[in-house]
Amino acid sequence: MIASTVYGGFDRDIEQICATLKGLGYEVWNSHLGTMPVYSNMSALDNCIKAVSECDLFLSIIRPFYGSGIEEKGGLSITHREILTAIELDKPRWFLAHHHVVFARQILKQFMFDEKEVPNPDFKFKKCSVMDDIKVIAMYNDAIRNHIPIKERTGNWVQEFTKIDNILEYISAQFADIKRVKSKFIIDKTTLS
Repeated sequence: MIASTVYGGFDRDIEQICATLKGLGYEVWNSHLGTMPVYSNMSALDNCIKAVSECDLFLSIIRPFYGSGIEEKGGLSITHREILTAIELDKPRWFLAHHHVVFARQILKQFMFDEKEVPNPDFKFKKCSVMDDIKVIAMYNDAIRNHIPIKERTGNWVQEFTKIDNILEYISAQFADIKRVKSKFIIDKTTLS
């Protein structure tokens, strides 16, 4: 399953990412392409969470655009909930994060948190052309498992990217050898060829 926001002109990149994975022999679930199983008696959010729970492998791309499906002010986007679900279920998972997110996190964390990582209640962020919501940094922090001491973190690798070529190179390095992927992760379903 590929989880990512599409807004901000990322639709063609998602299509290329999905095509690359299909070319490597994977069955790709992605909501933008309409290849994710959908149940008419469930909400968009519930369908996405169900897909995360049923997928064999989870790839998420954290972009500087937070996404849709936010139910209330201060709520989480569908993509953010997908990430949290994959982590909670300990799915075999891979994350990529756009350079703007990584850079903004480094610059803004001195204003967002005190030295003990306690959130600053006075910190305010206004949407801008390079990042629409400060919660993209929260997504990144969740992916790197920032709340866990460094020595205890697992599943916290997040690959930085600036352009589609970086993403495709990472995908090739991680997923080209299907036998390696199958041998390293317990696959309960037969979605891999």
